[in-house]
Amino acid sequence: MNIIEYNSKNEGKQVLVLRKDDIKILNHFASIAKSGELKGLIVAGKYVGFTDTYRLASIKDSHEELPGSDTILIYDILDDLKKATSIAVLKDGKIAVQVEMEVIEYEPMKDIKVPDISKVIEELEYESHSEAYPLINFTENTVWKMLKSVGGKEYFTRFFNFENGKVSVEAYPNDESKLFLEIMELDNTKASLKTALDFKYVDLWFKWIKDNKFNIALGKNNRSAVKFSKDNTDYIIMPMAINGC
Repeated sequence: MNIIEYNSKNEGKQVLVLRKDDIKILNHFASIAKSGELKGLIVAGKYVGFTDTYRLASIKDSHEELPGSDTILIYDILDDLKKATSIAVLKDGKIAVQVEMEVIEYEPMKDIKVPDISKVIEELEYESHSEAYPLINFTENTVWKMLKSVGGKEYFTRFFNFENGKVSVEAYPNDESKLFLEIMELDNTKASLKTALDFKYVDLWFKWIKDNKFNIALGKNNRSAVKFSKDNTDYIIMPMAINGC
């Protein structure tokens, strides 16, 4: 249906609306859905996003007049997401995806257990918050690339250290060598945490944020989540537990 006709027939029925800039961000993080078991777009409350066992990326609808969805829903729209210019969730649970001047409606996927991403975002407890600023270019820095792929090993000893207003990464490819790199500045000099995070997951955030400032929230211990935030975008990573801690 044409967008003008569709809007005239559905005025006042939307509970959540995302525009082109928000959809562009979702497309950057869509690999989370493609690689996990929940291969769809999740809607919960005012949030729209993706999750797997290890991470969550979401956009919060900033339209104050819209209430958000009362029901947790998931939609198989990943292919159309690449082309979409706007998305609206309706009161009846359908989702409307605008591609150029046409609108396609989708029903939510059935019989799938979907986590409430709004509760994950709003109810996780964090011990410290800080504004952060990248110190390196993550797409070009040679040491960062080495830290992600030391010896071609997926699992080896490597930590993210948040301390004294800095974030550094250290890795131990073997018993005789060590790699070290400072990657961020923090405005909260009291923030303190040593944790193991998956480099591929952290990289997904840095490739989006580039050299912009953002907010970071640290969990209470090395098994807690770390949340990266910018405007209405949240990205949460669950760490791999450090052996012996």
